[in-house]
Formats: sequence, C-alpha cells, structure tokens
Amino acid sequence: MYWQVFLIAFLSSLGLAILFTFLVKNVAIKFKLFDWPAPRRIHPRPLPRLGGVAIFLAFVLVILFFTTGAGGHFLVFDKHLAGFLAGATLLVLVMIVDDIRGLSPWVKLFWQIVAALIIIVVGIGIDFITNPLGGIYLLNGYQIPIIIAGTTYHFAVLADLFTLVWIVGIINVVNFLDGLDGLAAGIAAIVGFVLFFLSMVPGVNQPATALLAITLAGCSLGFLIFNFYPAKIFMGDTGSHFLGFTIAILAIFSGGKIATALLVLGFPILDGLWVVLNRIFKKRSPFMADKTHLHHRLLDLGMSQREVVFSIYFLCACFGIIALFLRSKGKLIALSLLGLLMVAIIISLFIISSRKKLSDQSDKK
Repeated sequence: MYWQVFLIAFLSSLGLAILFTFLVKNVAIKFKLFDWPAPRRIHPRPLPRLGGVAIFLAFVLVILFFTTGAGGHFLVFDKHLAGFLAGATLLVLVMIVDDIRGLSPWVKLFWQIVAALIIIVVGIGIDFITNPLGGIYLLNGYQIPIIIAGTTYHFAVLADLFTLVWIVGIINVVNFLDGLDGLAAGIAAIVGFVLFFLSMVPGVNQPATALLAITLAGCSLGFLIFNFYPAKIFMGDTGSHFLGFTIAILAIFSGGKIATALLVLGFPILDGLWVVLNRIFKKRSPFMADKTHLHHRLLDLGMSQREVVFSIYFLCACFGIIALFLRSKGKLIALSLLGLLMVAIIISLFIISSRKKLSDQSDKK
C-alpha cells in the first residue's frame, strides 16, 4: 500500500508541475515577465521566469490532497504542516514580487528569517546533534520562557538559533545553485529522492516525510523538463527559495537530520561558502551576484552547460547514495573527504585558470 501511495504522489506532482509550468510560461510571456540578459547572466535572450510558482502549486495541491485521507492518512494537517505551508507561502509571495519588480538582498534576507521563525514558533527545530563518536549533543537545554497573548512559549536558544541558521543557509545555497539551466531543479530532485529513501529505511520509517520528499522530487523533475539546457523558463527566486526552504524542513523531519542533506548539498554548500568568503575578502557585498561560482569557473574552462550540470548531479548523487548506507561516524568521514575534494578542485581550477591567463597573454603578444 505504501509504494502505491508514493507512486501516485510522485506521478501526480510530476504531471501537475508539467501542466503548471506550461501555463505559467505562457502567462509570463503574455505579460512580458522575462529574465533579461545581463553581464552576470549567461543566457543570450530574454526568458520567462516565475517557474517557481508552478513548482509550488503542484507541491501544495498534492500535499493538500493527501491530508484529506485519500492517501491512507499518511499526512495530518497539524500545526507543523500548517506552519511549513504558511512559511513556504509567505516566501513564495514575497519572491514573486522580487521576480517581477526586484527586492534588495537585505529585504529578501529579512523575509527568509521571518519564514524560518514561523517554523520555529510551530515547534519544528533541531533539538540535538548526533555525536559521531557516540551519544548526542542536546541543543534545547537552555530555554527562555516568552509569554504572548497569555500563552507561554519556550525559546530554546541554541536549538532555535541553529534551526534559523540552517533554514536561511539552505535557502541561499539553493539560490546560489540557480545559475545554470536545470542545476537547482535537478539537485532538488536528487535531494528529494535521497530523503525519500532515507525516510523509508527500517528504524526511521517516516511515511509522512517520505511522501513530502517524493512529492518534492516529482515537482522538481516536472519543472526540469522545461528548465534543462536550453531552458524555456526560469524558476526565479520564487522557485529557488521554495525549494531551499522545503529541503531544509525535510532534512529536519527526516531521521538523518542534517547530516544526509549536508552530504548531498555538501558540494554546493562549500562552493557557496567559498564564494561568500572570496567576496568579503575582496571587500564586496556577499550578496552581490557575480560569476565566481564553481559552475561558472568550469564554464570558463571550456566545459558545456550540460557537462557542468551532469558533473555536479553526479557528485551530489554519489554522496547522497553514500549517506544512505553510513552511520554518523561514516558521514563525518564522508564530509571530511568531500571537503578535501572541494579544496583539491578549487586549487586545480586556480592553477588551470592561471595557466590559461598566461597563455592568453602570451598569444596576444
């Protein structure tokens, strides 16, 4: 029964995402809601945006359908699901405005924090971190009682701050990924599949989380049909923020907590940290978009968009599969190896890029 429900959820979200993406694309073209070419962008012609609306609508409709009991009562519309949908809806509405009119990075950061706070208020959070060497680190030990409208809430300082940083961080990691056709949507689909299988592992057995994860995978793949190179539509910040927010919450729900998501998204996370630190070192705003991400550097070395995207897909999928078969200590080792791999790639790219510049200079002479 389980697998029939999951198959229905996957195919429904896939089909709805295809349908809604087609409709949103036509609406965006009609009202000239385009992503225009610019120096920091790589597409040569205007393309419709707001594809993230299609992903969001497909996901929400499937999830609401299953809360009715049609899927065997896997999902209950409790305060956690309500908080998740409220936070996601808020982000989507704000980012629609951003995709149409543009908002400053600080305004977007503010609303990211508000969405994360909604999650914290409804009781979703990271209460502990597993010690790879044994035991756990509790994060909810120190709590501050806060009375609002006669109701007492307990602010767990470390747990809630960690949850806030995690959600905002993953939103921005996925947003950074949305620089090549199909990259963010493809990675989101990979994360969805990995978290789905993780949720079904004996000892975890979280069918509700599995249903959310497989629905995310279906929506992402449905949109990817239109977004893979050469893209016919972009997801915009609406899509990247929704996908990042959803991935962050699913990682909290799933049995592997954040370790599995860290492994799948480890490559993009380390790339994002490198880019932000590099911008700060050069005294530029960490929010100022540029073409210094790893995928841009690979393009500069002569790789095609498809080659770059498939290479990053492969790395994320490999570490995701590895994460499914490792315990906490093994995941720590894998994360360390991923870090070393990233450092080796950055050094190699720096050396190759320097040699290429010297070669170009000598050719000009």
